[in-house]
Amino acid sequence: MKKSRWGILGTAGIAQRQLIPSLHASEQCELVAVASRDGKKASVFAKENKIPVAYGSYEELLADPSIDIIYNPLPNHLHVEWTRKAVEAGKHVLCEKPLSLNVEDVKQLIELRNTSGKLIGEAYAMLHQGRLQSLKKLLASNKIGTLSGAHGNFYLYNNDPHDVRNAYEHGGGALWDIGVYPIAVGRWMFGEEPIEVSCVMAEHPDFKVDHHTTGILRFPSGGQMSFACGMSHAFDASMTFYTQSHRIEVNRAYFSNPKAQIIFEVFSGEQADTVKTYSFEASDQYQSECENFALASQGGTPFAGSLEHTLAQTKVMIALFKAAKSHKFERV
Repeated sequence: MKKSRWGILGTAGIAQRQLIPSLHASEQCELVAVASRDGKKASVFAKENKIPVAYGSYEELLADPSIDIIYNPLPNHLHVEWTRKAVEAGKHVLCEKPLSLNVEDVKQLIELRNTSGKLIGEAYAMLHQGRLQSLKKLLASNKIGTLSGAHGNFYLYNNDPHDVRNAYEHGGGALWDIGVYPIAVGRWMFGEEPIEVSCVMAEHPDFKVDHHTTGILRFPSGGQMSFACGMSHAFDASMTFYTQSHRIEVNRAYFSNPKAQIIFEVFSGEQADTVKTYSFEASDQYQSECENFALASQGGTPFAGSLEHTLAQTKVMIALFKAAKSHKFERV
């Protein structure tokens, strides 16, 4: 596999915390450049993060012929615009979630991908996590019964008035920012798309975005999933899955750990007191995501965060917002 050369649009914190260390650690990917609309900011960011080249505009980065892949962690409302511009400049694009806030934009990006031959992916790193991949295989085997129920949480504390995730006009709010995680994992584990959803939202009094959201997804097989997400709470990122005979608990479900083992636990019996622990060695799901994307861009195996996955996920999200307004179950 040819080593892929990466450039980053913007100086987002998620890039600094997660993607940059993972790209530096990879033997298959090389981080070449970063761009900001502020040249000085780009230079400082590049120096702090050992990035060779800093550009003072996004356009300069896209014009660099040495770069194969663009990572787009810009605010949600800029994802589609700059993903499109990067593809039109001849780059493959890995974009942070949510890639789009509406279905029509995703359909247009699918058409652009098909006509350009450039890969566009959405950065759901947990889809590349070995622990969850193993759980998916276990559930698909029916060795512990058929998946019939699930619940997912993602809670954190974010009351920063300057954080773009608290800005309605920029696609902020708990559901778009963190609710997408349990929903995406639930859809993956059930192996089918929900047919209807319900949703309840509580808005932050000042930010006017949802800060506590709960919902239900109903699947064609009869399975059901509930979820809860919020940005004014103590941290929790856990998921529970149920079959007729077993319960599976996954703590910090959407995260891997490059420095320590991670596990999931399976309980069975009438008192649910028998447990089997599945352990997984230290790993970096962000590095796996980048390497899988690079491989897919060169004609390798399909990328898990495909635009087809994005389209299905976006349809669910739109239905949830509709259900929050109607106070009824809404079709997906």
